[in-house]
Amino acid sequence: MSRLRLVLALCVGALVVGGCLPAPATEQARQIADLYRIFGAGSIVVAGIVWGAATVALVRSRRRDDSLPRQVAGNLLLEGLWTAIPLVTVLVLFGLTLATLSSVDARQPGGVALNVTAFRWGWTFSYPDGGVAVSGVAGGSPEVVVPVGEPIHVTLSSPDVNHAFFVPRFLFKRDAIPGRATTFDFRVDQAGSYPGACAEYCGVFHANMTFSVRAVSRAEFDAWLAANRGSAPPSPSPSP
Repeated sequence: MSRLRLVLALCVGALVVGGCLPAPATEQARQIADLYRIFGAGSIVVAGIVWGAATVALVRSRRRDDSLPRQVAGNLLLEGLWTAIPLVTVLVLFGLTLATLSSVDARQPGGVALNVTAFRWGWTFSYPDGGVAVSGVAGGSPEVVVPVGEPIHVTLSSPDVNHAFFVPRFLFKRDAIPGRATTFDFRVDQAGSYPGACAEYCGVFHANMTFSVRAVSRAEFDAWLAANRGSAPPSPSPSP
């Protein structure tokens, strides 16, 4: 019965952890969400062991007088176990994290190239192979369109200060650092619109640096490119 309760507690804990995350919208986000769930389940197990052991020790060793409980001089087996188990756990979690990060950062063949410029206080999204660019300043919330199920190769940059590309349902952010291009891929799994924002404080209108990513079918994407081809606003200059 106690084992059943432990299993149920772990399931409830995993559901709670999963419910705290936005629903992953990309292939990379699913991998990150899976890693979060593993960490969440592991933390629940560790908490259960620590709290359970502390509770047992407090209950079994309680006294109504000043007499000392039975003293234990040492136990090499127990000491070895509580040293080895945390060490192995950390190494396993480290390995899983490294594998997930390597997969998330991997470049995929094919797809669409997208250049993203974050500036005070807005965004420019340009498609170097399509001759299309979309730009918006604070409060304008530009919309970038991408095809569903295809890798999007992003090159992120900034002409002024640090910014960050952040879409909550992508479950990660990437920094835009002046003088250094940041590259990453994402692949949206389902059609829809996904709001994003700058996640690095960059000045007085930082909160208004919003945008959205709209994922559509390849046919809709091609039609959108054709309808907007030649719309290439000038590169933004740094704001004072």
